[in-house]
Amino acid sequence: MPIRTTRGRVHAYRTTSLALLAGLFTASYSLANDIFDLSIEQLMEVKIHSVSKKHEPIAHTAAAAYVLTGEDIQRAGVTTIADALRMVPGVQVARVDSNSWAISIRGFNSALANKLLVLVDGRSIYNPVFGGTLWEAHDLMLEDIERIEVIRGPGGTIWGANAVNGVINILTKNSRDTQGTLASALYGNEEQGTVNVRHGGRLENNGSYRIYAKRFQRDASRKRNGDDTFDNWDGFRTGFRTDWADTFTLQGDAYRTNAEQLRVDYSLTPPYMPVKQQMIHYEGAHLLGRWTDVQPDNSQFSLQAYIDWAKRDEPFNFIDDRITYDLDAQYNFAPYHIHEFIVGGGLRFLSDDKQGNRNVSFSPQKSRDELYNFFIQDKITLQPDTWFLTLGSKFEHNNFSGYETQPNIRLQWQPNAQQTLWSAISRAVRTPTAVEENLTSTLGTVANARLAIEPNEHFRAEELVAYELGYRHQIKPNLSLDVTTFYNDYQHLMTTSIRTPRLVINTIDPPHVFIPVQFTNNMQGKTRGAELAGHWSATENMKFTVNYSYLHLQLDAQEESQKSAELLYPRHQAGLALFYNPGQQWTLDTTLTYVDQLAVAPSYIRWDLNLGKQIGKNVHINLVGQNLGDSAHPEFGVATDINYGEIERSIFARVSWQF
Repeated sequence: MPIRTTRGRVHAYRTTSLALLAGLFTASYSLANDIFDLSIEQLMEVKIHSVSKKHEPIAHTAAAAYVLTGEDIQRAGVTTIADALRMVPGVQVARVDSNSWAISIRGFNSALANKLLVLVDGRSIYNPVFGGTLWEAHDLMLEDIERIEVIRGPGGTIWGANAVNGVINILTKNSRDTQGTLASALYGNEEQGTVNVRHGGRLENNGSYRIYAKRFQRDASRKRNGDDTFDNWDGFRTGFRTDWADTFTLQGDAYRTNAEQLRVDYSLTPPYMPVKQQMIHYEGAHLLGRWTDVQPDNSQFSLQAYIDWAKRDEPFNFIDDRITYDLDAQYNFAPYHIHEFIVGGGLRFLSDDKQGNRNVSFSPQKSRDELYNFFIQDKITLQPDTWFLTLGSKFEHNNFSGYETQPNIRLQWQPNAQQTLWSAISRAVRTPTAVEENLTSTLGTVANARLAIEPNEHFRAEELVAYELGYRHQIKPNLSLDVTTFYNDYQHLMTTSIRTPRLVINTIDPPHVFIPVQFTNNMQGKTRGAELAGHWSATENMKFTVNYSYLHLQLDAQEESQKSAELLYPRHQAGLALFYNPGQQWTLDTTLTYVDQLAVAPSYIRWDLNLGKQIGKNVHINLVGQNLGDSAHPEFGVATDINYGEIERSIFARVSWQF
């Protein structure tokens, strides 16, 4: 099966980055949307969109929801979205090497976690060929992120297939909020040069725009013996966004990322499995438009369309060249006071060309797939301001598993304005991918024998029925608590099965024994767990957030070797963040994250520190340390993997100039 990538060392623009960094120290910057501008009470009233595709206060949602604001991200000092997600309760973020992450919610983590749906401004970046998110291909400009909404638990009723264990929706800022010019640069021992430039302006008829560009380069991770892993990476991204009030937006991006990776080039002649260096190229572009019409009676109609081109070129594997066309419509209305309806539907067409080689092939190589869906949800007021019942379902058809239904029922009780108790029962599915149904891929070769995956057109969708119970309490104006418990029942989970060997004689390869392996659905599983998040404003200049999650995963498979997913998710995780303003011009922020041991990695504590200083009106500088507790540690993967990497301590300086 194709394995994720790692990337390449390019130092060409280091001198330019340092020169820009030095020059910017003489300019000036202003911070906006300070993290202390909102009280805990106001934060609980922040509206979230991803739970039900409508804006509602997070305190009154019947789901395990968490909002990570853009200011949270800036104050944490992180340089990637992946590392920012470490602050969210119940999310496991494991950095595999310099350029790839394993990110999941409520279990089943891997370098391509296939039960988590990730979106950017409502556009899915879930890879339908591999199943999962290629985080290294989506290195966004963090200054443009308004917030990240995270839903832990099934989201299939609203978002459709693959929103099994959770949904992450990354929302960028309206262009009216990014006016003027911003330039930033950072450099350090691991972050070896990042430059961001953005400019925003006004348009006629209450319109606004922004354009931006980002260039970055990151150093390799470390092998156990101290040598560099072959996984440097670099990339470039540019794009724009235009908005006319809150009615219409048009936005687009284009990117190219280069990543180094070691890969086995299998052969039936000596040497049978040589390890070679390869550079993987990611390219892509998208264009998205969304129109929203709000009527005087507060009914709302929205229409969104996008086209997305993505290409992944891996020399010793295959080239995936894909175009996606997507159209979604939604109507919110309340014909009666006790009913709030949301209805919608969508169409998605995918055109895919998967060009393989002697070791990797797809049948068919070119495919044209379509998906169409319809959903309806009704939030019923059983007792005004107190009891609410939500009923809904998604009805979906795809080319891999046919018709799928994803219903949910949610009950919500608000005894007063400070407390919410909710429960939910939901069904969600993870649909098959081209890798599971159409792939032939070599796993190993020796003299006269080849072990390889072969297609299984009967692979089924994985299914989940989830039971959740949650409680939120605004204990005091400066103190809040959010607790969720859950029990998940999974059916038809993916396994691999060895089939009957056969002799192969053809004109391309020497005669050999072919040992086929197929993806099958011979495993069931159950998980149970709890997640906790708390916020405390100790003073007007000091805030704390704390989170903790517990997960117990139990799998039932025909073979013990199939149950590796039990070993890849920590039973315990905990985090603490402190945001502190020691003076009018200074900020001091620190985060601590504890991750329990895995079968493939020991437990560790990650300690990050971000010291900021405002200089003049427009310049802000930061000195950031990441992984300060040790020189390096592994987070995912075993030392025998050819792409094994330990994550090193990182120190870097950052300067921003806004005018």
